[in-house]
Amino acid sequence: MDMEMRCGLIALVGAPNAGKSTLINALVGEKVGIVSAKPNTTRITVRGVVTHGSNQLIFMDTPGLNRSEKAFDRRLVQQGQGAGSEADILVILREIRGRKAAKGGKDRQRAAESFGLEREMAEQGVARKQKVVVVLTKIDRLADKSALLPIMTELQGWGVDAVVPVSAVNGATKASGVAQLLAVLEKMLPEGPWLFPPDQVTDMPLPLRLAELTREQAMRLLHQEIPYGVGVLTERIEEVEEGLTLVQQQLLVAKEQHKPMVLGNKGQMLKEIGTKARKEMQKVMGSGVRLELHVKVADRWLEREAWLREMGL
Repeated sequence: MDMEMRCGLIALVGAPNAGKSTLINALVGEKVGIVSAKPNTTRITVRGVVTHGSNQLIFMDTPGLNRSEKAFDRRLVQQGQGAGSEADILVILREIRGRKAAKGGKDRQRAAESFGLEREMAEQGVARKQKVVVVLTKIDRLADKSALLPIMTELQGWGVDAVVPVSAVNGATKASGVAQLLAVLEKMLPEGPWLFPPDQVTDMPLPLRLAELTREQAMRLLHQEIPYGVGVLTERIEEVEEGLTLVQQQLLVAKEQHKPMVLGNKGQMLKEIGTKARKEMQKVMGSGVRLELHVKVADRWLEREAWLREMGL
C-alpha cells in the first residue's frame, strides 16, 4: 500500500545569530546556509529540503529579525516576514544565553527587543492559524538543563504548538534534539505532493550558492563593517577538464578604501578567502574547483537592482 504523501513549507525565523543557518544545515545534513559569528550573515531566504519516508519538509532559512530603520536591513526583515507568512509551519528560534547572559545596557536592550519580536511573530502565526513551534537554540551553553523547564513553560504560554530545545552545533546527533524536532514537525505536515525530487537538498541556483560560499568566508575573515559592504557575483562556471571546474567571481566593495583591505598584504587576504571558499565549493560540486576572485569597487552597489537580484535579494 502506498504511503500518504505529506509536504510543507517551514519558515525558520528569529533574531540575528539565533542559529537559524546552523540549524537548517543540521536538519538537511549538508551546508545550504552560510554561517559566521557576525549578525545578519544571512541575506536571502535559503530553502533546504529534507525528504524522509513519505514526508518532505521544505525549510526556509531567513534573515535575522531586527527593528533597524536602514533600507537594506528593512529589505532583509521583509524577506523573513514574507517567508513566515507563507509557511505551513512557523519555527521561531530563541537563543539560550546561559552563563554568559548579556550584562551591558545595549545587550539587555537587544535581548528585550529580540524577545518582543519573537513573541510578536508567534502571536501573528497563531492568529493566522499556522502551526507554531518555538526552538530553544544553543542549549549546550546550559550547565544545568533543569533551567530549561521554566523557560519552556513560559513559552508555551504564547499559545504555540510545541517548544523544542536543540543544540545544532554538532549536527543531527542523538543528544542534539535535531531528530526530535524533525519528528515533531513531520506530525504537523499537511497532506500533499512533494515539490522537489527526493535527492534535492536546496533550490538555490548553483551560481548563487557558490557566491554565498565565498561571501561566508568574507564575513568570517574580514573585520569591522567591511564584510557588510561586500557582495559576490558568480560570472562563470565551466568544466575546463574532467574533474575540474573553473569558477570566476567578483567581490564587490562599496568604497575605494575597502579594496586594499579585502586584498590584504600582497593579496594574502583574498587568497585566504579563496582557499577556504574553494574547499567548500568542492564539497558542493563533487569535483575539483579552480576559483578565480577579482575585487571591484562598485559605488552604491547596494542600490543596483540587477546585482541585488543576482544575489537573491
